[in-house]
Amino acid sequence: MGGDFQMEQDTTTCALQPPHDRHLLERTAAGDQDALRQILDLHGQAVFAFALRRLGSPEDARDVLNDTLLALWQQAHRSLAKTSSLRAWLLGIARHKIADILRARGQAWREIADEDGTLLATATDPDPSPLERLCQACDAFRLEEALQTLPEVQREALYLFTYEGLSLADIAAIQQVPQATVGTRLHLARQRLRQRLADGAKNPR
Repeated sequence: MGGDFQMEQDTTTCALQPPHDRHLLERTAAGDQDALRQILDLHGQAVFAFALRRLGSPEDARDVLNDTLLALWQQAHRSLAKTSSLRAWLLGIARHKIADILRARGQAWREIADEDGTLLATATDPDPSPLERLCQACDAFRLEEALQTLPEVQREALYLFTYEGLSLADIAAIQQVPQATVGTRLHLARQRLRQRLADGAKNPR
């Protein structure tokens, strides 16, 4: 496989049913580059956006995307049996690539403890309502500002759950923590966002 995969900025993604993804994964494992390009079309934008949000550099985000696709090309035959969600698998690989870039920058992925204390051992599933319902009266700038106040692991979990539509199990696999921890992170993130946005509404600039 030669050259970088090029992703147009207007690429649209589509969450396919697992059987379709499995079919593409099987074709990729068999050496079908066209199947890999279809995976790029379907999931490339999600990987690129995930990396760009964490790294802030389009060039670095494209490197993460290319490295993630290369890893899929090399490992597709080994991931067939254990991959329940192709997008979650790709985002998990991308997360490792992002961590490599951060280490090269002299930074670290902030795997910090939640400020509210030890993560709960159990937690109920989060409310699946879209994030926008938390801030119907706020503008995009205030939302982004509020999101930046969250601990990194909470913000990442909220992004994967809300914008990528991943399950708690998929996010747990990506973040390499128990599923209950993901539920706790989402619960605490929503609480903090509500409070931050409410405070902002009471005290506008």
